Amino acid sequence: MKRFKFAYKETITTILTENEEFYKVAIRAILEARSEIERYAIRFPEFLISYEPLECRVKGIVNKMCKAAKIANVGPMASVAGAIADYAVEKMVEAGAKLAVVDNGGDIAIQTDRELRVGIFPTKFAFVIPPGERIAICTSSGKIGPSVSFGFADCATIVADDACIADAIATALGNLIRDDVDFEEIIKSFYNRYVRYIRGLLVVKDEMIALAGHLPKIEEAIVKEDLITRI
Repeated sequence: MKRFKFAYKETITTILTENEEFYKVAIRAILEARSEIERYAIRFPEFLISYEPLECRVKGIVNKMCKAAKIANVGPMASVAGAIADYAVEKMVEAGAKLAVVDNGGDIAIQTDRELRVGIFPTKFAFVIPPGERIAICTSSGKIGPSVSFGFADCATIVADDACIADAIATALGNLIRDDVDFEEIIKSFYNRYVRYIRGLLVVKDEMIALAGHLPKIEEAIVKEDLITRI
């Protein structure tokens, strides 16, 4: 397994795969996805700034983002990091990669032929991802990173099959985690609302951790901050 770093404009990624050939496939896919999004945003500037779902009568990654935004009731850009990560992994697998992991600033798409551990920052735990898994792990935070969140979660993490949808739903979940809410009730009602789209969720706020659904195995781990993909 080789670890690569790639950054272009706002896209800051860590890519895990077998060799440089598949890394180059990932780079081309990331640039292709960004180009499609940027071209659409030139025609429709509201796509970049809306906090509400928009109708997008196009195909491709923009359409996928708009559908995810509608599911989560957020703006389409809430799904951008997951959408790009998912697209890159898809192209890597099409090219023959057995291990394809794209971590786009904490929104992660994974296809793996070996066991992996994904740290859950800021805890001392990690998800254990078994071989043969195709999975997405996407996180929103009101305290860490540049993304907009209207909540105060240390992390609001969604585990799903699709990283675009997981990213949008993680944003929606993070927006709800505030000091004036019933933490347990919010987690329960949110999971029940989105159970058809996600496998499970994990939220960390201050000293509290909440879990719901069918998450990967969680083990105590040494989470190395220097491996975190961030600006």
